[in-house]
Amino acid sequence: MSYELLLARIKERLDATGMSERKACITAGVGLNTIRHMRARGHAPKPANLQKLAVALGVNPSYFLDVAAGDASMESFKPSETQEVPVGTVFVKGAVQAGLWQEALEWSAEDWKAINVPADDRYLGVERFGLLVRGSSMNRVYPEGSIAIAVRTDCIGRMPRSGERVVVLKRGESGLEATIKKYEEAADGRRILWPESYDPAFQTPVILDDVAQAISQDGHDADHGCALDLEVIAIVVGSYRPE
Repeated sequence: MSYELLLARIKERLDATGMSERKACITAGVGLNTIRHMRARGHAPKPANLQKLAVALGVNPSYFLDVAAGDASMESFKPSETQEVPVGTVFVKGAVQAGLWQEALEWSAEDWKAINVPADDRYLGVERFGLLVRGSSMNRVYPEGSIAIAVRTDCIGRMPRSGERVVVLKRGESGLEATIKKYEEAADGRRILWPESYDPAFQTPVILDDVAQAISQDGHDADHGCALDLEVIAIVVGSYRPE
């Protein structure tokens, strides 16, 4: 029956996200026993609740709704293949000290926070992830407490363009460190990473390439990083700030 395949798909997404049934229901804003009742009663929940579960588990609602369409409780709901999904789920997987280097630490999957953000047609099928922004070193763009939404460069098949903000990984003696900065390609070919802060303490750019000059094009003292030590791993494609 269709609900058996539906349960299998829900389990697949629970395993992929590391969420428990209870956490998924809380995140979706549905009854705590919604998934358990599906097994006990042998049919799918209301379409609205099933759509909320899909969003919370990071898939297009049609992934659940299509297989549930044969259930009597779903007969009145026939989603079209071109139906727009206004929101998507992004998991906040860690924190970053924007503009400063901080130990690169990804939270365990059980601590990931799911948030609903507008769908992004530019990156359909590409996983987006969130990073909680700490500190004031990028506060012109991301006040402390903002969530930066990013996609990995290896998932979209391109490197950043000048003017985009990026997540940068540094390999040093203390291990892996990460930060967010604005990426810029200078006229002379240098790749520069800029902080964006109102704080005078955070104005020093980083030269991504290993170059001999110690001064950036705008006259600021600059830090230099060999391409082997610094790696742009993701591009920031949006942000969210709770009121």
